[in-house]
Amino acid sequence: MATLTGIDTLGAARWSSLALAAPGLGTLCFAPLAGQWCDRFGYRRMLLVSLAVFIASMLLMALSTSVLSFMLGRLLQGISTISVVLTAFVGHASSDASRGRSLGLQESAIACGALAGPVLGGMMLDQWSLKPLLIASALLTGIAGGVLWSQLREPPKSAPDKNLPQFAGLQTVLARADLRNWMLAACLTQAAAFALVNVFPLYLMAHFPAADAIASKTGALHALGWLATMLASPLWGHLNDRGDPRRHFVLAAIGCALSIGLLIKADQLWLVALLRVVQGICYAALAQSMLLACSRQLPAAVYGHVTGLSRSFMVVGQMLGPLIVMLLMPFLAPANLVWPITALFLMAGLLVLGSSMQRSYPVCRIENQGKDVA
Repeated sequence: MATLTGIDTLGAARWSSLALAAPGLGTLCFAPLAGQWCDRFGYRRMLLVSLAVFIASMLLMALSTSVLSFMLGRLLQGISTISVVLTAFVGHASSDASRGRSLGLQESAIACGALAGPVLGGMMLDQWSLKPLLIASALLTGIAGGVLWSQLREPPKSAPDKNLPQFAGLQTVLARADLRNWMLAACLTQAAAFALVNVFPLYLMAHFPAADAIASKTGALHALGWLATMLASPLWGHLNDRGDPRRHFVLAAIGCALSIGLLIKADQLWLVALLRVVQGICYAALAQSMLLACSRQLPAAVYGHVTGLSRSFMVVGQMLGPLIVMLLMPFLAPANLVWPITALFLMAGLLVLGSSMQRSYPVCRIENQGKDVA
């Protein structure tokens, strides 16, 4: 970023923070639209559009000669909403009996990317500059996306049932207590997770002042948590198919809260590592349980729309978490900043626990190549 701005390190850090936030802003604004367009125009068509916009964003960043064009590329990356389209596609194309497993596998793939991306990116940057790295990423994404698009088939559309109340997007979500609680819970868990990213290095430095190579240890412990998430996600998906995702979400949220709260008592790094593994295992259940529970309460014809709305609520949480940390830092010691994160996870669990989880919509059934879609 410093090479683009031509300013000092502090100024480059500010621009870097804006660059990190830009994709979230794009996703926040366009995720509901992308989900709605999936339902209206077809998932396969929207996947092609999202891939094209995503690749264009990578190329724009690679070829940028100014910070403004680079920021535009980052904003365009969020506008592509590629993760929203893929999640909606996976959920809509899966049968009722296997949707939890499919979402679990996708969550595992996301964790794998979060685990491998920084490591591979750092290794490649040691050999290359940012420009060839972004161009290579765009080319590989185009090849992989083209192969994926050619192999996928458009899932059958479900005919709207005139006897069902009309789904009015955000208005319906805010009007229905069960959906509203789920969306708010998703927002809170993302706020907690992104606050933890900021707080965890401060916690380690304050709690283990004599430890050396604290940055490396922080990275290793973060990676350990993502590894646990990657391995546990398919198991949670299997459990969700066989049971109640509300129960699993509540248990997982409480597990996240306890594992974060107990960091205060951990006096050895191996205990911190164990708690991060527990937190990673529990965190794996949260997003996929929310998506599955919401899909069971709504007609299949609006699955893309509700997926996009849920992603917007999650992005709000991602922005809210670091802001909460910034506001509380003058009042709490670094090690005690884990308590607000614990509270966020607990509030998310309580919101879902207090939800009635009763369907306002009857089950919408269509023949989908021998399977029912709800």
